Amino acid sequence: MTDPADEYNVVFLVLDSLRKDRVSAYNEAVDFTDTLQSIADDALRFDDAVTQAPWTLPSHASMFTGQYPWQHGTTHARSYFPAGESTVISQFSDAGYATGAITSNVWITPHKGMTGDFDYVENFLGSADNALSRRISKAVTKLYDALGTLPKRILGRQLDRAFRLFDVDDSCKSEETVAAVEQYFADRDPDERFFLYVNLMEPHEPYYPPQTYLDKHGVDDESKIPHRQKDMFTKDDIDFGELAKAYDASVDYTDDLVGRITDALAANNLDEDTVVVVLSDHGQALGEDGLFGHQFTVTDPVIETVLFVDHPDLAADTESRPFELRKLYDLLPYYAGLTPTEPDVFDNTVRGGCEFPENFTGYIPREEWDEYYRQHRYLLRDGTKVVKSVAEGGEPRYAAYDRETGDAVPVPDDLKAEIDRIEDVTVADDAEQPEAERPGDGDDEIADRLEALGYK
Repeated sequence: MTDPADEYNVVFLVLDSLRKDRVSAYNEAVDFTDTLQSIADDALRFDDAVTQAPWTLPSHASMFTGQYPWQHGTTHARSYFPAGESTVISQFSDAGYATGAITSNVWITPHKGMTGDFDYVENFLGSADNALSRRISKAVTKLYDALGTLPKRILGRQLDRAFRLFDVDDSCKSEETVAAVEQYFADRDPDERFFLYVNLMEPHEPYYPPQTYLDKHGVDDESKIPHRQKDMFTKDDIDFGELAKAYDASVDYTDDLVGRITDALAANNLDEDTVVVVLSDHGQALGEDGLFGHQFTVTDPVIETVLFVDHPDLAADTESRPFELRKLYDLLPYYAGLTPTEPDVFDNTVRGGCEFPENFTGYIPREEWDEYYRQHRYLLRDGTKVVKSVAEGGEPRYAAYDRETGDAVPVPDDLKAEIDRIEDVTVADDAEQPEAERPGDGDDEIADRLEALGYK
């Protein structure tokens, strides 16, 4: 691909909750993602990229470490980054790259252990990102993780309220994020290589893009749009059509924000030396089967993701083989020129899942808990998707689908056996993988990165 002596900058741009079918490179009917289309036109486009978890924290932990969710053990209440563990970020740091993270996502913070390997972090937490809040997080996490399920649900809501005293803001802060990225590019020393992680939150609920985008997409009645999980149970008249239009407006706005980032690369003469990776960490359910959101479902619009790799020395192409996002841990160093041999990152089987949620988003009625408090595993092979869902202490439920049509099909015996042993599957060279530590059992540096807070 490239001379091994050549090394490239990397911009790792995550468009949180972006669905594939809202991007013209995957759906010709879409007419509002011109920037993403221009990137895809020059990029290697992955047509079957699949996340290893349906929500931000475990999905990122898998991408950063190359591990499956049941290996890194990340849940709402804990992140898993033992001291000295290799991450994709540390690979670049060890190679002498400057590493930066610019994101307003409340999960990608020092409190969650997700930013410790970056040299520079802008997470827009303001007064929440201080020694006192981290010490409180450490103490609360120990208590929280030791509690049973019901106390966690109750305490989680109180913790959310308490954390607001630190002025935590989970708004998208898109303008601030892009401005910080523009400044980061402007400050680069042309002789210093960099790895920059950026997370844009606009495709994620709540949906409040600038009014011009809402008007463009014909959003007439915002009162009928669910913006939070709790809205599914508290709003009397939800209009999923209005929701879809608001989502599209947010994607449209995101596309323009991405354009500002790529323009800034070119304006600072960095575009010819930079690999731009554009992806979604997961998608979003917008009313399919009455579902909204992502963290409680593994439906196709949630686990299938966008992935483009725009490399200065690679011609545009498409990759149709199934691809697990966790393999970016191996692929990014190769594309950057850090490793000369192309890694084997494709398999005919894709796996993923999520653990039991350890607190809920807002209010979910008690009678609905058994449907939402579930562990999921999914497996994709040869055009078939199998899902295993189990409530705590309950019998597992299995379902299988034809990936092309979406129709339910009988669960193949071999895939049922395979999904039952999914947690026995290890990543390469991982025989010595330790079990996930409970928060606070490791050294203070690791414990200080944790906090037991969920979405507000």
